[in-house]
Amino acid sequence: MKNAVIFSVLLVITSCACISSDSNTTTLKDGVLTVGVFKYVPPAVYEENGELKGYEVELISEIAERMDLKVEYKEYMFSDLLNAVANNEVDCAISDIAVTPEREKIVSFSRAYSKTDIILVVPKDSDIEKLTDIIGQKVGVTAGTIDDDKSSELLKSIDFQVCRYNNHDELYDALESGNVDAIISEENNFESVQNSSINYLDEPIATVYCGIAVNKDNKELRLKINDIILELEQEGYFNQ
Repeated sequence: MKNAVIFSVLLVITSCACISSDSNTTTLKDGVLTVGVFKYVPPAVYEENGELKGYEVELISEIAERMDLKVEYKEYMFSDLLNAVANNEVDCAISDIAVTPEREKIVSFSRAYSKTDIILVVPKDSDIEKLTDIIGQKVGVTAGTIDDDKSSELLKSIDFQVCRYNNHDELYDALESGNVDAIISEENNFESVQNSSINYLDEPIATVYCGIAVNKDNKELRLKINDIILELEQEGYFNQ
């Protein structure tokens, strides 16, 4: 009987330890959601007066609040974001991250909450009227982004020169200064620029859906984020 009691006590202690261990795997730091960001993708994420803003910043703040967590941001170049998630440097990452089969080999993604077209942006007085007109031209992209990926796909059928830039500000500056003949960008980024001297082709290169990147082993966090995104959908949050 004494052995049975000892076994029962050990079983309870072991069970409690397992519960405690599981609860700590959701985020890297207790009470904190550590979020990787690339701060040059307006209107999703951008910096204004030293403060991060944008609809994805608002979204991740809302998600963290509903999880009773505070948000801490870590800044990266876009090309380093997914590896930061995969290597557990951050809990998750935002910044207009398009969901692709290649990226899903590195990280998991939440439910998609936004979509945008990949477009070719040109000066209004450009002779480029269709995608095939970029043959022999200089085309700018932001390094490591979905725009960069799409330029590689286009190169399989169209011969042009790819010029890579560190962020969207540099990319659009290159187009405005004439250093490139066209740029590949996301339509929502184009709309945030508000430059009357540029336009984009009616023919989109692709349509992409964006989600929050989460470590593939952290299924609990992904499920919690998905549950909250679904709640927000039902509440009409994304229709605002």
